Order: sequence, then C-alpha cells, then structure tokens
Amino acid sequence: MKFRAVRPSQVGAVDAVIVPLFQDAPPPKWLPRATRSTIERIAKTERGTGRLFGVNTHHAEPRLVLVGAGKSADFDMERARRVASAGIRALWRANVRSVAIAVASARVGEERGAQAAVEGAIYAMWRPEVHRTNGDERRLPEIDRVALVTEEAVGGAIERGTAIGDAVNVARRLANEPANKMTPTLVAEAARALAKEAGVKVEILDERRCRALGMNSYLSVAQGSHEPPRLIVMRHNGRGRSGYDLALVGKGITFDSGGISIKPAENMHHMKADMTGAASVIAALSAIGKLKLKVNVIAVAPCTENLPGGGATKPGDVFTAMSGKTVEVINTDAEGRLVLVDGITYAQREGAKRVVDVATLTGAIAVALGHHFTGLFGKPDSFVDLVRAVGNDAGDRMWPMPLTDEYRDEIKGEVADIRNSAGREGGAIKAAAFLDSAVEDGTEWAHLDIAGTDWFDRDRAFAPKGPQGPAVRTLIALAERLASVRDD
Repeated sequence: MKFRAVRPSQVGAVDAVIVPLFQDAPPPKWLPRATRSTIERIAKTERGTGRLFGVNTHHAEPRLVLVGAGKSADFDMERARRVASAGIRALWRANVRSVAIAVASARVGEERGAQAAVEGAIYAMWRPEVHRTNGDERRLPEIDRVALVTEEAVGGAIERGTAIGDAVNVARRLANEPANKMTPTLVAEAARALAKEAGVKVEILDERRCRALGMNSYLSVAQGSHEPPRLIVMRHNGRGRSGYDLALVGKGITFDSGGISIKPAENMHHMKADMTGAASVIAALSAIGKLKLKVNVIAVAPCTENLPGGGATKPGDVFTAMSGKTVEVINTDAEGRLVLVDGITYAQREGAKRVVDVATLTGAIAVALGHHFTGLFGKPDSFVDLVRAVGNDAGDRMWPMPLTDEYRDEIKGEVADIRNSAGREGGAIKAAAFLDSAVEDGTEWAHLDIAGTDWFDRDRAFAPKGPQGPAVRTLIALAERLASVRDD
C-alpha cells in the first residue's frame, strides 16, 4: 500500500473516498458541491449516520464511504485511526484499488491526523484468517494506493505512520500464529528478519548461555517443554554512546498450559498469544530502528513454552534468579513473572536506565479494568506519569494501579526470598510486586499488564477480532520522547 499526501485540487481519479462524518460539523469544503449535498442528504435521511464508527456507503463514481466521527471536541488520534480503519474495512470486498481519505484535523492538526489515517489504513489491511484454505475468506482487499487529502503539508507523517502501523500489524501477526508455528525458535527467526530489515542488531541466547548468566528463574519455566528456550535481544544504538536510555522487556510464553498447575481446557487455545509482550517489544524495536531515532534502546524477549512434563517445575520448587534472589514457585501458572524478572535484570546489567516491561501477565487485571485499559504499575511516580501520558496520547489507554510495601510483603516466600503467587486478592498488584523485586535502585520502571487489552473476542467496525497489538505505539512514542530530551 502506497501513500501520498495531496492537496484537494490534486486528488485526481480514485475508486473511493472516505469521509469522516462529524455530528456538529459540515463535510469538507473541498469536496464537489454535489458530493457535499449527497452527504448532507444522507446525514438527514439515513438513520444511524451519526453513530460513532458507523459506516454508510453511497455507490457512485467514486464510491463514497462515510464514517461516523462523533463530535469534533472528542476527536483525537485514536479516533482518527479508527475512522480510517473502519472506512478501509468497509471496502474489503469491493473492487477498489485507489482510495482518497479526507484527513480530519479537529483537535489533532493535519500532520497528526494524516499520520493517524496512515496507521488506521494499515491496521485495516490485517486479517486473522491466515490459515484458512478458502481464498475468499482470507483475501486482503486490493487497495494499493491511498491519497491523504490535506490543506497543509504533513511532513514526515507518512513515514512515521507507516513504520508504526506496520509494527502493530507485526505484533498482531506474531501473536495470532498457533503455537506449533510460532515456537521460541521461530519467534527468534522472525526477530532476526525484522532486525535485518530495520537495520538493528540482534542476538539470540540459547539455554546454555542463559544458564551461564544465572537466569534460572526464566529457565525453570522451560523445563517441561521439548522446545528449547530462546532469549531474544535486539539493540538500536541511535546516539552512538554506551548504555541504554530505554529497555523494553516482553513476556514470550509461546504457549501456556499452566504447567503442572494446569489451566482449564476452555479457551486454552488462546494461550498461543501469551507471547504478545515479546511480540510487542520486538515490533516496537524494529520500528524504532526504521525511524532512526536518536536514542539507545534494547529489547529483551525471554521466550519459552510452559508445559507439564517429566522435567517440569513442580509447585514448591526453589530457583535462584539472575538478580541473586531465591524464588519459591507456588503456582507454575504464574510463570510470566518468572521469565520477566530475569529479563529485567539482564536489561539493567546491559546498562539500561529505564525499563518498561509488557506482559499478558494476569487475568486479575482484566477483572479489574476489563478490555479497554491496560494496567500500569511502576516507580517513581514521575516515570509512571510520563508513560501514562505518552501511552494515552499514542492511543493505548492506561490506568495507574497501586504498588506499596504491603504488597511487597505479601510475596515474601516461606522458604525463599520471594514467592511467585500469594493468593487471588490483588493478584495483578502482587504480580507487579514480584517484578519490582528485580528492579534495582535508581532504575525507572513501568510494568504494562496487557492481559485485558491484547485480544478482543468480537469484530468491531475498525478491527477484526483477535490480537490487537497493544502497547507497540506507546513504546515507540516513549523512545521518541526520550530522543527529544536525551540525557547529557
């Protein structure tokens, strides 16, 4: 899909035009008078035209796709993305190759509006039915040219929107693959290919090297699987000095059966997406590389399966994490935190000043926040506030959660320093407290629990059901923010 920014007089011949339809604003003035009249007539006579993200199509030459955009005062980057995505999705089965999108600038400006339109169009080109044999059920639309109609120049909006949109779809693709087609080794191969494309460094650590580093908490999760674990490390050195301004650590459980503490059978197949955190940091680092941001970023993705077996970790087993703390495994289904603590320690040993980890960590966060907000934990408050502000602006809604010494006390082990499970009450907070045990003094840290936002179980106008690619935009935006205020 190729994008170009054009002025209204340069649109030329296209097969379809996507127009945001606001409840309190007229259609764009650059549209032909007849088209504006058609839009006004549809808005008055067709029921539901003002419904947010609702789509009305007028079959003419060119085809006119109207997408409900709500009130102008409520319009933001995320709404702009969703409007563009809903418009493109409405053309999935249409015989359309070239599309014009009327870029809405209400509250966001034309450059950011254009970037959001690019992202939304790219998101709409992803489908989850990749392994169906019926071509019609998995065929993507034939759209290959998109004109962004703006009144002003939009700078690097297309480049940035393309890099971010592609990264989100990469994360969705990796998370969508079944576990037999996305093993730890195959995730590592995907990371190698993405690193080569983005011009960033990649290193894959096998079990022997991880053992030599003392990553016994991570490796304890891998003991029941025949698939070898792989620790993926990607590096972008954009400012040319040693150390890292930011570390991204992602949970990479490519299938989670729960281990000996086995999960119920219902919906266990969705546990193929328990590596969404790893997919997110891999995809984000690749976009950071493509954008050539002047900041040093390291991504760490400890990948493994969590299965029962003769060698699997047993409840009550004790291991020594890379940090030197001893860990008592109470519940083998609380495995994500076991791999993350070693990933966090590794990132700090590599010189990271700030660490953000991303994980489908607890069902408890979905109980607390549902499927529309990511749980946000961390320290100090100033860094948590920064991550929240950047994330919300990027389109990943987050809600800060408490993390105090009372919760840290609850994860103290009976026979070891810490235990990986301490009851259901406040489960998401206790999991964060476990991760906090690996965060060293002076490190700024944020934990994103995406277990409620990584997957949606029904189609929406702007996105098909399945993996949603959460946190990717936040991680890229945070790297951009740090690049703009680099430490001396």
